[in-house]
Amino acid sequence: MTPFLFTFVVLGFSVGAGLLGSLLGIGGGLILIPVLTLLLKVDIHYAVGASIVSVIATSSGAAAAYVRERMANMRVAMFLELATTAGALTGAFLSGRVG
Repeated sequence: MTPFLFTFVVLGFSVGAGLLGSLLGIGGGLILIPVLTLLLKVDIHYAVGASIVSVIATSSGAAAAYVRERMANMRVAMFLELATTAGALTGAFLSGRVG
């Protein structure tokens, strides 16, 4: 498979996974990772990384819409942002120590 064709196949599966994931509320990574690893033979580490990027993009788009409609509680969001950042840094540190 050529890189050009691979890009368009992944784009098609990604759009489909995003649509289905948003309709079902399960997230596109649940669909995208098996497609990338089983059908397209992508290494699992790259598939998980692509899933994380898609989650960040999707959540950023949703957050912007909620803030625009004034449906977001900014005080709670900032508290959760600090807790999430602390958890991510702790997890990255521990994974470097354990692995």
